[in-house]
Amino acid sequence: MPIEKVIKVSQVKEIHRTLGELGQDAMLIAGGTDVCVKLREGHIKARFLVDISDVVALKIITENEEGLLIGGGVTFSEMVASEVIQKKYPGLWTACQSVGAPQIRNRGTLGGNLANGSPAADVAPPLLALNAKIKLSSLHGERWVELSDFYLDKGKTVIRTGEVLEAIHLPLWVEGDLHRFEKLGLRNALAISRLSLSLWMRLDENKAIREIRVASGSLGLSPMREPLMEAFLMGKIWNDQTVSLGEEVFSNIVKERLAGRSTCPFKMEAIKGLFNALMTGGSHEA
Repeated sequence: MPIEKVIKVSQVKEIHRTLGELGQDAMLIAGGTDVCVKLREGHIKARFLVDISDVVALKIITENEEGLLIGGGVTFSEMVASEVIQKKYPGLWTACQSVGAPQIRNRGTLGGNLANGSPAADVAPPLLALNAKIKLSSLHGERWVELSDFYLDKGKTVIRTGEVLEAIHLPLWVEGDLHRFEKLGLRNALAISRLSLSLWMRLDENKAIREIRVASGSLGLSPMREPLMEAFLMGKIWNDQTVSLGEEVFSNIVKERLAGRSTCPFKMEAIKGLFNALMTGGSHEA
């Protein structure tokens, strides 16, 4: 179905009103890096595109005593340029750097990347590791959703008809927190990761893991937390032995999850190197 009209809005309340009037006949477009591909492939059934690229309220990066608030319309390039993200949320900063080519980073937005529901979304694992929350709003009000509850299936999220992904909230950064991201991808396939991992952890004075969150991309139908790895690592001393044992544990988790799939042998082995790089601060490329 061809698009009949593009409607440009400048305020969040205009988004709400327009979506409320048009319902399922409308689709939001910000950077267009995902929507344009779907249009070309004939996967969009909407009759109207609602252009939200100039809504200033969606472009905020605001730090306060509760953490960091990032608007859904902030581009990857804008996040890479943010000193607070680079310093306090380095895993997210690294993930934003790895998204596609410069042209994609200049146009693609945080909200669009998440709302697309792709299991390979680069920024999802570091945000999951940070325990991020999503603000969704509509004519009927607003609601906050844990990112870990945001994905329903491949390409499907909890976003309802009429809602816009308005902002993402990250918890307050604490000195000493460790936040990392690692991605395995083909060098010539800039936009797609074959496997990605992120962690956030907090150590005690003896380098024992006091708190930890591990998240993955491209290991299931959506980005996800890895509770079995978190349980294995909790309380252990952060050293080479823990990393070595963790590689085997993660490989077995992948073996069970992807049993029977053609990608299973590759990912069982690849996860070892990626996990090692994640824990030791190294890097891993294909």
